[in-house]
Amino acid sequence: MSTETPIENEHLDTMDRTVKEVKHRRPNVRKRRRITAGARGRFLFYSVPVLVFVLVITVFIVKIASIQQVEVPLMDQSGLEAQGGLIDRDHPIPLEVDEQGDTEPEIVIVDATEPTVPMEEPSELRETDPEDVEGDDPEIEVFTKLYVVSVPAAIHADPSSSSEVILEPQLNDIVLKIGLSGEWTEVQNKRGEKGYIKTALVADSPFFLPQIGETYYVQNRQVYVRSGPGTTYEVEGFALRGMTVRVLELADGWSKIRTEHGLNGFMHNDLFGSTKPENEITELEVGRFMYVDTEEANLRESPSTDAEIIGAAFMDDRVYQISDNGGWSKIRTEGGVVAYVFNHLLREKAPANPFVRTNRTLYIDTNSVNVRSSPTTDASVVKRLDRDQSVTELEANDTWSKVKLSDGSVGFIRSDLLTNVTPPPEGFQRASGTLYVTTGAANIRSQPNTSSSVVVVTRYGESLTRVATGASWTMIKTSAGKSGYISNDLISTKKPAAQTGGGGSGSGSSSSGSGSSGNANSTLRQRVVDIARSAVGTPYRLGGKTMSAFDCSGLVKYTFEAIGYKNIPHGSDPQARQLGTKISFSGRDFSNLLPGDLIFFSRGYGYHHVGIYIGNNQMVHAVSGRGTVIDNLMTYPLAARVNRVLD
Repeated sequence: MSTETPIENEHLDTMDRTVKEVKHRRPNVRKRRRITAGARGRFLFYSVPVLVFVLVITVFIVKIASIQQVEVPLMDQSGLEAQGGLIDRDHPIPLEVDEQGDTEPEIVIVDATEPTVPMEEPSELRETDPEDVEGDDPEIEVFTKLYVVSVPAAIHADPSSSSEVILEPQLNDIVLKIGLSGEWTEVQNKRGEKGYIKTALVADSPFFLPQIGETYYVQNRQVYVRSGPGTTYEVEGFALRGMTVRVLELADGWSKIRTEHGLNGFMHNDLFGSTKPENEITELEVGRFMYVDTEEANLRESPSTDAEIIGAAFMDDRVYQISDNGGWSKIRTEGGVVAYVFNHLLREKAPANPFVRTNRTLYIDTNSVNVRSSPTTDASVVKRLDRDQSVTELEANDTWSKVKLSDGSVGFIRSDLLTNVTPPPEGFQRASGTLYVTTGAANIRSQPNTSSSVVVVTRYGESLTRVATGASWTMIKTSAGKSGYISNDLISTKKPAAQTGGGGSGSGSSSSGSGSSGNANSTLRQRVVDIARSAVGTPYRLGGKTMSAFDCSGLVKYTFEAIGYKNIPHGSDPQARQLGTKISFSGRDFSNLLPGDLIFFSRGYGYHHVGIYIGNNQMVHAVSGRGTVIDNLMTYPLAARVNRVLD
């Protein structure tokens, strides 16, 4: 069955009819004529030049095709800046060809510490990050940059110390690591010479060599500064991380430096560098007692020499070290002053505290006392004594007394548990209750008589605890725990009214006389003289400030605290600067002085000694080897300063 549609059949019939009509109407054409002789000549004239031209072109093409082609490798332009696609044909790329015609493998240098920093190598050596080098490419050799970090050093021909030395590199010279061979490293220098060097003599980073005059930063948390270039030398101080040091001299692996706080000494070169570290430490908490190690140390408001001076401390003064920043210490004095002082003006070792001979009678001043075998609370107890029992003090220091007991045995008792106040003598009866002082000022004495030493001075209205009562004297204890005797006519069982005028007088005391400031101070000046005189004969001990022993400033401290002054510094120099007001005098003319004035002596820097003026050109003072004595100022070395505490 035909798939053609009626429309398609009709179309085909129409085309057939058209073709037949065309053929029927075609006109008759005559046959082509033969070529004549003239036509042949014209054909040759035109065809020969064409053939010649075709022949020449063919020969030229064959000539070009016969020339041998040379393949030129492309240069790796990855490391160069773009040149706009230009090719300099006058300067062709040089080729280095080995015997087999292959180019040499590419050499890559890898710096283990600074992979992106170019090194000064020959132009054919290119430094590349290790991650950019494909490990499986046989055409690339990877070298690591190493530094010579110890000299003398040698590069040997073979991995043996006995082999030929081909090169002696200097400190921080660069070599290229090729491989390892036991304790040796195969290397190549910049000139391409290969050999072996001890592995211990090279490292990934250069050896740090400080320069004289340059400033660097401490790298570790806390670094010792020593007196010499070695760990066996004494530690002079320390520096903290981030602190600057200036190099003064170079030693073998050490440098003599000066810290930013002025501390000089030696520091190992590994402990400082040119990079300022992060997380600096400013102060270290300490919490310990230290001692002043100079005649006078300025106390400043902040850790800087530009800070205000707020006081002074003196040789052997004890201070509490709160913190330390390597150059300055934050301290608290015995008087409670918080300040800063240079570290090198302090020391850890306490001043010498030797026992000095006393040979005097003392009494137990508490209900029960342990007598120990040695001067420490850890020593064994050899005996126990009760209140008022007497002992013979053979010698003592600031803390302990070596005593002889009634049975002849010897032991040690804490000095603050003893007193020179005698127990109530015969005729006294034990008593209790509260008493009140009824005069402007009253002496509390060590024995019930006016010739004994003054323990302390009490003021009008002060309360006392009665211990025992006699016919003329009463044994008492002050609110501060001091024991002694007071005249009965200076006390009462009734609290007196507020004082408006003068007070009474009696044995062992002087009244104020009137309410005027001048008369009151006159009375206090006499109290100072009485207390100072009563200390005569007390042994000398450095740091002593009680009736068991005194040094010169301890005597002043004890005397003025006995009349009510508080927080008096211990030390002749701070007393000169802080206690009283300076007054004028000339040479050995002491006519301008009043009893109770303080007289200071100097060796040219600060004040090293002090005495208490008692009138008639005399002073009471504590002297090493002599104890508390009275001396004539007309024959004593010239005084340097006089202070008046009581106008």
